[in-house]
Amino acid sequence: MFITSSYILKRLCASIGVLAAILVVLLWLTQSLKFIEVIVHHNVSLQGYLSLIVCLLPDMFVKVAPVCTLIGAIIAFGKLTLDNELQVMQALGKSPWQILQPGMALACTLTLTLLLLNIYTIPNAYRAFRSQEFQLRNQFSSSIVREGSFNVIKSLTIFVEKRHSVKEFEGVFIHDTGEHASNKLKKPYTIFAKKGVLKKINNQYVLILYNGTRQEKDNKKTIQSFEFDELVYNLDEFTTIVNSRNLKPYERDIRELFQVTSENAENVKLQKRMAAEGHQRILLPFLCLINMLLAALLMVVNRPSRRLRRKRMIYLILGGILFQWLILNLLQLQLRFQFSAALAYCLVTIILSLAIICLRYGKFHHPLQRLFERCGI
Repeated sequence: MFITSSYILKRLCASIGVLAAILVVLLWLTQSLKFIEVIVHHNVSLQGYLSLIVCLLPDMFVKVAPVCTLIGAIIAFGKLTLDNELQVMQALGKSPWQILQPGMALACTLTLTLLLLNIYTIPNAYRAFRSQEFQLRNQFSSSIVREGSFNVIKSLTIFVEKRHSVKEFEGVFIHDTGEHASNKLKKPYTIFAKKGVLKKINNQYVLILYNGTRQEKDNKKTIQSFEFDELVYNLDEFTTIVNSRNLKPYERDIRELFQVTSENAENVKLQKRMAAEGHQRILLPFLCLINMLLAALLMVVNRPSRRLRRKRMIYLILGGILFQWLILNLLQLQLRFQFSAALAYCLVTIILSLAIICLRYGKFHHPLQRLFERCGI
C-alpha cells in the first residue's frame, strides 16, 4: 500500500509542481515587465529591481495553486487511467478513498501552506513591495531631467535639450515659481545654462550649471538678470520623499482586516472591502482541497474510461474554474450584500463535506457512477 501511495503522490507532485512553476514564472515575467519603466527612468540597479518584484512571488503562487491542483490532479489520474494503472489498483482491492489518500495529504498540505502565506507572508511581502515601489517612484533621480520633455516637481520645472549621460546634460532650462511652503516670499526666477551636471553631495542632490543666465523680477516688475560661469543649484527641497502613505487592504494582516478602527469606522465601504479581503484569504486556500476531491470523484470513483478521459478533463477544468469564479464573486458581492460571504462559506463547506462523504463511503459510488453515465461522462 505504501508503494502505490508513494507512486501516486510522486505523480501528483510532479504534475502540480511543474504547472505551478510554469504559471508562476509566466505571471512573474508579465508583472515584471510593468516595472521596466522603474529601471529605465529611475536608475534602479538590477539587485534593487529583483528585490522589488521578488515580493510578488508568494501572492502569485497562492493565486495559481488551486487551478494547478485541479489540472495537475486531472493529468495525474488521467495518465493512470491511460496506462491502466488505476484499473489494476482497483482490481487489487484498493478503494477510491485509499487511492486518493496521497492526493488528500498533498491537498491538505497545500491548503495549510496557502493559509500561512495568506495570513503571515503575503501582507508583509506586499507591504515591502509597495513601500519600495513608492520610494522608487517618489524619490528624486536623474529622471527629473529627461531629455526633450518638461519635468515638473512641485513648483520646479526643468527642461533639458540634450542628455549626454545619466548625469550630464546640455541646454538646461529651469523655472521656479517660488511657491514653496518653506519660503512663500521667494520670487519666481528662470535659469538658462549651456551645460549641467547632476551630483549628490552630503546626501543632497545638486545641479551644477555652467555658462548660463539667471533672470527674475524685482518688486517693480523689472526683469533683472546676471550671467554666471558656474552655479550650484540645490534640488534637495524639491526631492523630499513622503514617507507616509495609506495602506491598501491587501497590505494589512488578518487582524487589521476584521478590526473596526477609527480609520474605517466611518467609511463603511472601506470596512467591507477589508472584510472581503480577509474572507478571501481564509476561504480560497480550501479550493485546493475541493479541486482535488472533484478530480477524484470524476476520475477515480467513476468507471475508468480511456474513451471519455478527455471529455472528463474538459468538464472538470471548466467546473473547477467556474466554482472558483463563483466563490470570488460572492466574496466581492459582500460590498453590497452582507450575506454573500456567509453564502460562500456555506457553499465551500457543503461541497467539501459532500465530496468527502461520497468518496469515503462505498455505498455512494454506484449511484455516482450511474449519474455520470446519464450525463455522458
